[in-house]
Amino acid sequence: MLCAAGCTLAFTACGNATESGIEKLIESQGGGDVDLDLDGDGGFSVQTEEGGMSIDEDGNFIITDADGSVVTGNADAETGEFNVESEDGSFSAGATTELPEQWPGDIPEPNGLAITSATVIDSDTEQAITVSGSVEDDGFVESYASALESAGFNEDSTFKSDGTINNAYSNDTWTIGVVYFGDQSENQVIVSVYSNS
Repeated sequence: MLCAAGCTLAFTACGNATESGIEKLIESQGGGDVDLDLDGDGGFSVQTEEGGMSIDEDGNFIITDADGSVVTGNADAETGEFNVESEDGSFSAGATTELPEQWPGDIPEPNGLAITSATVIDSDTEQAITVSGSVEDDGFVESYASALESAGFNEDSTFKSDGTINNAYSNDTWTIGVVYFGDQSENQVIVSVYSNS
């Protein structure tokens, strides 16, 4: 499937003769029977015996495996955002200045963190959210620790070395990691939230 997608992306601007040539190339590499359709607007679709994949000019994609399971999503080249949805759950990542809407209400917001990116994994069995960005100084770690402890979280571990702080907190529902990287130009923090299954 990856070979098919790579070949197709390289030749999306070509015509029917090229489609036929790419199909034969993929089939010769063990891809089985392949049906390729190159959209003149920049999209394409590939169907094989193992499933299929299609993507349009806006970065919206659909992937189907041999069992009929479907994954849909979007990759935005301009913003760097990437979103995936399947029957098992969802994944999203990208640049943002906002706390994800999935942030649990029983976890204090990381006030003082200037968020620059976030990732969210959400399924029936787990939830994981990571936000990263910059802070004024390492006082953020102590301030956020106080907020977490006031909300009923326990400090499980703490580690400090050469401008780096790595702390972990938990309650019955969540585990939270707070990592601080001190730098002369910019102090970075990553806050990770994981559901306890």
